[in-house]
Amino acid sequence: MRQDSITSVLATFALGLNFRELPRQVVHNAKLRLLDTVGVCLASSGMDYADAVLAYVQEQGGKPDASLFGRPGRFPAALSVLYNGALAHGNDYDDTHSQSIVHPGGVVVPTALAISEKLLLTGEQAIVAIVAGYEIAARIGMAASKGFHAQGFHPTGVCGALASAATASVAMGLAHQQFVSALGIAGSQASGSLEFLSDGAWTKRLHPGWAAHSGVVAASLARNGFTGPATILEGKHGLYALYATRTQPDLSLATRALGQEWEILNTDFKPYPCGHISHPYMDCALQLRRDRLVSANDIAAIELRVPSAVVPILCEPVAEKRRPRSPYASRFSLPFSTALIFATGSAGIDDFSDERLADPVIQALCDKTHYVVDESLPFPQTFPGWVIVTLKSGARLEARLDASRGSRENPMSEDDLYQKFESNVTRSFSRGRAQQIWQTGLSLETLPNLRAFTDLLGT
Repeated sequence: MRQDSITSVLATFALGLNFRELPRQVVHNAKLRLLDTVGVCLASSGMDYADAVLAYVQEQGGKPDASLFGRPGRFPAALSVLYNGALAHGNDYDDTHSQSIVHPGGVVVPTALAISEKLLLTGEQAIVAIVAGYEIAARIGMAASKGFHAQGFHPTGVCGALASAATASVAMGLAHQQFVSALGIAGSQASGSLEFLSDGAWTKRLHPGWAAHSGVVAASLARNGFTGPATILEGKHGLYALYATRTQPDLSLATRALGQEWEILNTDFKPYPCGHISHPYMDCALQLRRDRLVSANDIAAIELRVPSAVVPILCEPVAEKRRPRSPYASRFSLPFSTALIFATGSAGIDDFSDERLADPVIQALCDKTHYVVDESLPFPQTFPGWVIVTLKSGARLEARLDASRGSRENPMSEDDLYQKFESNVTRSFSRGRAQQIWQTGLSLETLPNLRAFTDLLGT
C-alpha cells in the first residue's frame, strides 16, 4: 500500500482522532449537525418518495441492527442508512459545505448512528465518527470544487460514498490498511447524476442514502479482508480523473491543515428547504420586502446576478425554471424561490407545492426575472446572492449578501436551529418528543450506549 496516497494520509488523520483531544467547539458543532440532520430526516418521513424507499427496505428485511427514523423496527445497517440518508435530502433542507458543494450531514450522520447503534458504541465514539466523516467529505470535495458539477455529477453522491466509508471505518475501529481499502472500494460505487434537473425526478433525494449504503458496504467488505485501491482519489483512473476532468483539481486541499482547520465548522446550516445556492438570493428578496417595503405589485423587473456555475443548476433552461414542472423541481429554480419570497415573505416545506406553482402572482414575478452572470461573486468559497429590483416607478433597489445565512460568516443562532429542528420533528412527533431528542443530542457524549438516542428516533 502506498503510504503517501491521499487516502493513506486521511486514514492516519481519521483513525487518530480522539474525543478528548477534539476542540470543544468542534464537538458542540457535531452535536448540532446531528440534531439538524435528524430533524430534516423526520420532516421527510411519510412523504411519497420516502414510502417508496421504505417499501424496498421492508421487502429486504434482515438483521435488526439499526433504526429507521420515524418508522418502527430495525434493519441491517446498510439498509437503514439507505432509507435515513434519502430522508435527509428529501426536502433539500440538509447542510452544505460550500467550497466542496457537498451535503455531508445526510451521508455522515445516518452512517455514524447506524454503525454506533449496531455496535452499541458510546456517544463519544459516535461524535468522533461524525467529525471524521465531515472532514473527509469536505476535503475530498474541496480538491475538485466545482469540477463534479461541471461534469454533470452531484458531489454529494460522489464524495459521499467515500465519506460514509470513512465514517463507518472509524466507528468500526478498522485498521489503517482496511480504512484505505474501504475508501478504495467506495470509489467504485460513487455515483450521482444531475439529470434529475431535466424533469424534477426524485433521484437526487436518493444520492445521500445510496452513498451511505455504499460506504457501509465498503467498510464491511474491507473489515473482512476485501481490498481497494489506495490511489482511488489521485490515480490515473481515480475519482478526480473520471469525475472532474473539466477542471484542474488541487489535490493539496484534500489533506492541507488536517486537524488544524476544521471543515465541519465551515459547513452551512440551511434556513430554507431548497437548493442551497438559492438561499442568499431569497434572503436578499426578504430584505428588500421587509426593509424597503417592496411588494410583488411594485416590481417591474428582477435581476439576479449569479456566478456562471450556478446557471445550469438554477437558471437554465429559462422557460422551465420560470415554470417548474413539479414541486420538487421548484426547489431548484432560482426565479421561483426568489418570487416565492417576494410574494409571500416565507419559504417552508409546504410552500414548494402545486398550489404555489399555480399562484398567478408568483408566476408573474417569475416572468419578470432574468439573470446576469457575474464572476466577481465569491463562489464557491461562500454562497453569495445579489438581487436588483426595478420598480414600476423606475426606481432601482438592490440587496447583496456575500455569504449565505447559516454559514460561519453569517451564522444562524442556536435558537434559530432549534426552531428549525422543532418545526421539522413535529411533522412526525410531539413537541415533547422533539425537546427530548434535542436535549439528549446535546448531551450525546454522556451516553454509554447510543441506543439511548436512536430509540427516540423510531416509532
